[in-house]
Amino acid sequence: MKILQRHILVEFGKVLIVTLASLIVLFLIVDMVENADDLVEKGVPISESLRFFLLKVPSVLFQTSPMAVLLAVLISLGILNRQGEITAIKAGGIGLLRALSPLLVCGVVLSGAAMFLNESVIPLANSAVDSIESRWIKGPDKVHFGSGGFWFRSSNSFYNIRNININEKRLYGVNIYSFGKPFSLRERIMAREASWKDGHWRGEDVRMWRFSEGRTIDEGVFDEFVFKGLKGPEELLSFESSYEKMTFTELGSYIRGLEKDGYDTTRYRVELYSKLSFPMVNFVMVLIGIPFALRTGRQSGIAAGVGLSVAIGFAYWIVFGITRSLGQSAIIPPVLAAFFPDILFVAIGALMFGYVRQ
Repeated sequence: MKILQRHILVEFGKVLIVTLASLIVLFLIVDMVENADDLVEKGVPISESLRFFLLKVPSVLFQTSPMAVLLAVLISLGILNRQGEITAIKAGGIGLLRALSPLLVCGVVLSGAAMFLNESVIPLANSAVDSIESRWIKGPDKVHFGSGGFWFRSSNSFYNIRNININEKRLYGVNIYSFGKPFSLRERIMAREASWKDGHWRGEDVRMWRFSEGRTIDEGVFDEFVFKGLKGPEELLSFESSYEKMTFTELGSYIRGLEKDGYDTTRYRVELYSKLSFPMVNFVMVLIGIPFALRTGRQSGIAAGVGLSVAIGFAYWIVFGITRSLGQSAIIPPVLAAFFPDILFVAIGALMFGYVRQ
């Protein structure tokens, strides 16, 4: 039995390596075509250009691993089925579930590895990619995002925005710190909310403090205040999704800070739980791929495996996109929005196992 299980696992591993390598190479080729002009125009050295693309591999590996795992299961078992090895296993009185159990274990291991990759390697690699872009392509990054929200500088002022909602054109937790020379705090403006009206961000119930030599010399409250130095919605659009690059721990800290200040964190909680649910897709794809591969018959092979992978992957992403939107709109709980696709496809896989002849 161990020899048989090892044989199945080796065949699966071979196909998995090929599919992962193929998907990564395909992505890098497309990315090179898209960025080649910018890299050449900016005079980026070849060594830095190669480093720029190689640093994207961990992120690509994480994103493409579920499809690669599904492809590997369908193709490897499809080939074994076509060669009659699955029939031989049945004829030998060996249960298919027992023979294929190493694939399920492998799915669990791959899910754990994906989670580790997303929380440790990918943030460091993405940070290095951003560093190369800011140095050679886009120029210095003037915006910093962390647990305290967004920070950026304009002239002699520093802006801090706790939360951005571009769809509603609203900013939450706006703080502006103006400094004089030498570096000393001259003025602070604070607004709980600001909305985009008539080409400017306008805050309500705004408080202002003026300082001199470290002492408060004036304090006022305004019913409405125009923030003239703030970027418009179009310029802030690229910043809104910055939270997606945070690790589970960083995003959790950011959410706790927003909740402490009384802000809605629904969409951030969907992303937080998705950081747990998405890596589990590797196991889900193994679970759902096995019965599909065994039911396609001995005439199936690589073409059938690829076709099924595209169909199943497309179906998963549709469900994932719908539940994610419902979760961010607070129609369903965030935890359900993140885990429902996994639960649904696990149920489908378990149901399909019941129709597989052992």
